[in-house]
Amino acid sequence: MKLLYPLSFIYGLITFIRNKLFDFNILKQKKYDVETISVGNLSLGGTGKTPHIEYLIEKYIKQKKIAVVSRGYGRKTKGFRYVEVEDIAENAGDEPLQIKIKYNEIIVAVCEKRTVAIEKILNDFPHTELILLDDAFQHRYVKRDLNVLLTDYSKPFWNDCVLPCGSLREFVSGYKRADVIIITKCPKIINLKIPNDVLKKNILFSSIKYGTPIIFNGKLTKKVILVTGIANHKPFIDFVKKENFEIIHHFKFADHYNFNISEIEKINRKLNSIGDTMILTTEKDFMRIGNFYKNSKICIAYIPIKIEIENEPENWFKLGNRVDR
Repeated sequence: MKLLYPLSFIYGLITFIRNKLFDFNILKQKKYDVETISVGNLSLGGTGKTPHIEYLIEKYIKQKKIAVVSRGYGRKTKGFRYVEVEDIAENAGDEPLQIKIKYNEIIVAVCEKRTVAIEKILNDFPHTELILLDDAFQHRYVKRDLNVLLTDYSKPFWNDCVLPCGSLREFVSGYKRADVIIITKCPKIINLKIPNDVLKKNILFSSIKYGTPIIFNGKLTKKVILVTGIANHKPFIDFVKKENFEIIHHFKFADHYNFNISEIEKINRKLNSIGDTMILTTEKDFMRIGNFYKNSKICIAYIPIKIEIENEPENWFKLGNRVDR
């Protein structure tokens, strides 16, 4: 591991210099005439960005005309694209598709360049009042009104280091750009030592709330084959066991994994060899495998999640300085 420290330093230095170019206004930021909230992290993933985006949608959907902009990680398409309910994850990305299906009335778009996406949305839908930027903490070309930084309770950024030694995309000091830090996936009893400098920020604590399984095909059974392609499988497994499901087998894949027909057939063969068993997966994973089961009698269900914030602010925008520092 020590041999990787120089590589981590070089990687961190590159992102540090890039950030300084923005700080010194050499690389230019653009402010749009619409409220913007960015939700992101310092690490590679697994902090729960999508449920926090959905939380903000729920918060403001009755008050504002909302658009969500995402890169659409894992999609096979390129450039700007509006996400439609009839889309598939390969074209839109699993998380943008999940958001669009749950909130059909809002605009969801994917694009590698957030500035391109925002300008396209404002041109096509000039009455848009709030844009939520998914996974945009390092995307600094857009000035935002609120910069939200997520970090996992089990591995907070201050206990991590830059790639390849750790999972951070930039040096720990990058947290200073955040207006609010949300510590995610918190247990019921919070016992976390937070550095004094970090405590100077607005700190919120969120926890995962799993919902009732949603049956797509067949009937609910207590014997299940788990299929997951997420960054951190453990909380989901713990919940399934807590709900007294018997896990017969667990097909575990990488985050945002693009399933193919041979893998689905392998899962189905395992299911058919046991009997009185169903496939149980996460909501995000279902966005990628559900299309394989549209005309199938295979029993499959997924578990939706929401987040709860114990010290929720009344007005999120009051936490920001309305500039991206």
